[in-house]
Amino acid sequence: MLAHYANFMQTISMDSKSTPPRTQDGETPKKKRGALLVYERMRDEIMWMQIEPGSALDEVALASKYEVSRTPIREALLLLANEGFVQFLQNRTTIVAPLTLHNIPALLDTFLLLARGLLRSVAMNGTARPDDLSDFIETYRHGLAVNDTRGAFEAQLGLYKHLAALSENRFLEKYFLEAQDASVRLKQLYFFPDLTPLEQEKAVNRLRAVVDAVTQADPEASDVAVVQSIMFEAGIVQRRLGPRFGHKMSIVSPTTVTEQPS
Repeated sequence: MLAHYANFMQTISMDSKSTPPRTQDGETPKKKRGALLVYERMRDEIMWMQIEPGSALDEVALASKYEVSRTPIREALLLLANEGFVQFLQNRTTIVAPLTLHNIPALLDTFLLLARGLLRSVAMNGTARPDDLSDFIETYRHGLAVNDTRGAFEAQLGLYKHLAALSENRFLEKYFLEAQDASVRLKQLYFFPDLTPLEQEKAVNRLRAVVDAVTQADPEASDVAVVQSIMFEAGIVQRRLGPRFGHKMSIVSPTTVTEQPS
């Protein structure tokens, strides 16, 4: 599999050095587009849990679903495996990568460090404008209010993607967005569901504080605001991973009822 991946990436690298052939409408041949389109669609479906963690991926079924041959499917799976979205097992089975709890602390640490560097960079650049960011906050607030989890989440992701571009640091942008994408499934399961009205209000206020700080070009305030926002979400996730009611239940042996003589 690794050899296949290396050969595939070498092919892409060689192709990028020359102008690819195009059809009359200006598009590249379907075979090349096929692998990338399948990759993008599968990545989106895995991130948004339309394909559940741990699900087996059958190449024949996928080829039929996306109306391509098995070669683009294999190439797309190799790209997804490189990002940690799928796993190849020793028995040649391919599965959607399961969510593993032992990786959560490392993910949060990485996301925090990258977010802090990113927001400081944007604030120091002084390129963030309130008018460009206000719609993200309003869509986030509205999505939470009407229980549109995906709409709210996409607004938050869009906000950070916009800020990442403003950092003007392609390394920070690349690795921050990868860490953000790696957190999507986790937050769908353990942050967004069943937020109370008070938690929704706090989530919006934390995100608004990030926008306020970065648009005021204040690196210190941006650092504090993004840490508070991410730690608020981490606190919700941590609570959801704990017991819900087992520790509160009163477990008492049933009272033995003796039969009264008639």
